[in-house]
Amino acid sequence: MPQMTMKKKPLIKMHFTQIFREVNHYIAANPMFVLCVCVVNMVYMLLLKAIPGGIQNPAFIVWILTYYIFWCFFYRYYYGLKPYFSNKAIFGSLTPSTKALFLLALCGFGVALLPMVPLFLGFDDVYMDIYENYLQPASQKDIGQLSGITLVIVYSVLTLLAPPLICKPYLAWISSLRQQNASFRKVGDKTKGNYWQFVIISAILLVPEAVASQLDIHFNLHNWLDYTVSTVIFIYTNIVFAKIYDFFYLKH
Repeated sequence: MPQMTMKKKPLIKMHFTQIFREVNHYIAANPMFVLCVCVVNMVYMLLLKAIPGGIQNPAFIVWILTYYIFWCFFYRYYYGLKPYFSNKAIFGSLTPSTKALFLLALCGFGVALLPMVPLFLGFDDVYMDIYENYLQPASQKDIGQLSGITLVIVYSVLTLLAPPLICKPYLAWISSLRQQNASFRKVGDKTKGNYWQFVIISAILLVPEAVASQLDIHFNLHNWLDYTVSTVIFIYTNIVFAKIYDFFYLKH
């Protein structure tokens, strides 16, 4: 008797043009909601800018908590899930978001150690000159202060790391807000074979912010252009992830 073999489930292929087309259609169909979200998000950004000492101020804890709840509300409203402010959904979403933050912190620690690897390999004399003249000054600057090839390298690395470190955990977080299966493994299974599509989407979303930050510095606009563009792009990004979630979880 011939053995029965399980048929492999075909991979779901996403195309970035389809996602952006659906995002634009959603914005065109819901202009008032998107505008309100833009206004609220801009208010949050202005409040963050006004906090003395930034993230070192205890008031930042209140800011980040309410900001987190705001975006939980956004997705609950987007999917028409009442109550929009659900304590169960919000607390449930803390699991994937905490895992994502841990992965980002671990990756950041690893990237921070990378410049020191040649020292452990014995390239002391030659490498120390390169490190002190180029790498160390770059590591002490904000991304917005970098220029030229260094900025291109930084954003290229961010784009390549975005699919596993940001995109997939974000989809798990959205699933948790819908009180569905929020495991990273399930996200990986559903989105398998779409790494480069996520890279392209991440690049398209990151480029405007990179350009805005450089224009802000060049024209000495005190981060106002950067804040404005970042606010709009962040809202657009969240709608993009909602549509990506719809594609993998609701349509297939």
